[in-house]
Amino acid sequence: MLATIVWAVLATTFAGYYYLQNGNNIEQRDNVQNSLNRLASNCSKVTSKYELLFTKYISLYGNYSSDISNTTFSNYTILMPALGSLIADFGKNYTDLLVQSDINRTYHQLSQEYEILLQGKNATENNFGDLLSKYYTLFNVSAFRELELAVNKTSILSVNIAFDYGNGTAKWFNGTRVPAGYTLFDLTQAISTIKYSSWGTGPGQIFIDSINGKSSTRNSYWLWYYWDSSGKSWTWGPVGCDAWLLQNGGIYEWKYQS
Repeated sequence: MLATIVWAVLATTFAGYYYLQNGNNIEQRDNVQNSLNRLASNCSKVTSKYELLFTKYISLYGNYSSDISNTTFSNYTILMPALGSLIADFGKNYTDLLVQSDINRTYHQLSQEYEILLQGKNATENNFGDLLSKYYTLFNVSAFRELELAVNKTSILSVNIAFDYGNGTAKWFNGTRVPAGYTLFDLTQAISTIKYSSWGTGPGQIFIDSINGKSSTRNSYWLWYYWDSSGKSWTWGPVGCDAWLLQNGGIYEWKYQS
């Protein structure tokens, strides 16, 4: 199930990559491909960790279930070392999540209950099963939360964008969070009121006619730029805004000019 979610995220989050293939900006395609690779790598690490611990859990649960069917078996203390190993492995593998108060609290409570039961040397079907169930719940919540963090690191972008109205007035929207795969057109439409024309069906065919009531005239238009960090300069947008995928940390500007 975890793997299915991972690949669903990959498919939807980076749909814009395949859309961009119709364009001719090699640098843009390479940047998005790198983001796709990072997301796939992050998710692969999450699922590999999940599968490893889940396999150990299934093995222990299988032994526990088998012992339940044996009516002469009443002491589950023999299974306690395996449960202790599971709990210890959780602490080693989900260290980053233990800074979250609910995960930390639940983990330490589970560890304490385990130690108490271990010292009592009489783990019954009910109290051992209760601990095993608590572990499984904590394990699943943590795995999905880690997946969410891994996806957000790559699929949620933070960008800065400005609207320069050509009269000395400019408004910035800094630290705007958008999903990966968003184009400059998507962002512009999301944070402003626009009117636009479309000159074809492929990417790069949209022309912005008006932003927030400021309309193009015979001699003045809305043009877009991006900040070239390597060249330390504003660069005129080489394609239509609907064919330009946003980059994390990117800086963009719509400028009304002759």
